[in-house]
Amino acid sequence: MTTFALRIKPIVQAELDAAASTESLGHFHTAFQHLERAHVLSQSTTGEHVRVHWRMFRFAVRNRMTGEAFGQAWRIVTAALFTAFGLVPEGNTGGANVSGFRRMPVPRDLRAIIETARLQPEQPTARRKLSAASAAVAALITSGLTGCMIAPKDLDVSLEKQSAAGVYRVALVPPARMPAINQLHSWNVKLATPDGIPVQGARFAVDGGMPQHGHGLPTQPRVTRELADGTYQLDGMKFSMTGWWEVKLAIDGPQGADKVTFNTVIESPKVRQ
Repeated sequence: MTTFALRIKPIVQAELDAAASTESLGHFHTAFQHLERAHVLSQSTTGEHVRVHWRMFRFAVRNRMTGEAFGQAWRIVTAALFTAFGLVPEGNTGGANVSGFRRMPVPRDLRAIIETARLQPEQPTARRKLSAASAAVAALITSGLTGCMIAPKDLDVSLEKQSAAGVYRVALVPPARMPAINQLHSWNVKLATPDGIPVQGARFAVDGGMPQHGHGLPTQPRVTRELADGTYQLDGMKFSMTGWWEVKLAIDGPQGADKVTFNTVIESPKVRQ
């Protein structure tokens, strides 16, 4: 195994581990992005290059991506045959959605890691630079997988507030007992004027997601009916994991259109004594 292969292997592994972790959470797009990053890092060493394509193939099979699986099958063969001769297009992300012969820009952070891994052993700063690069990658991945679960300390988690332009006073009322992760449930929305007079006949569009993960809500919640006195039933709510979630309401009511964003932090269920 070459010096480059020895140096790049743990960094490639970190991206593969990140792919596995995000896939287990159901974040398939993010998982494949980590596989693509691993591919860019691995292109100069046969063993790692083949290993990444094998992981891409398994990902495709698990998720019933037939075209991707076929694309990865022939890429495994070509990686085994041609990597040692340098016949691989730099920066290619390795998925079947791009030509296997297409050169692509290498992201700046990955280029720095690759260049550091290529430094000759006799250069005294090589190991330190590689260690720093590895630590930086590990820190990025760790923050992506665990740090993002921690909400900002100054996060406003109030469930009653004025809408963005001050047209309405809005309260988001969760169920008395928060259901388990991945369980569908309903909330209530209370809509009033700034003076507290209930607003009837409003319509809502619902959006949201996890800002630190970059994905939306796992369902498409909607306000299904007006219960009474400006109180509306919001059905189809579901949280797929713990952490910081946003719930965004676009309001179309008699007083005009406005919007409001609520923050809520979903915690792990407490163990009963």
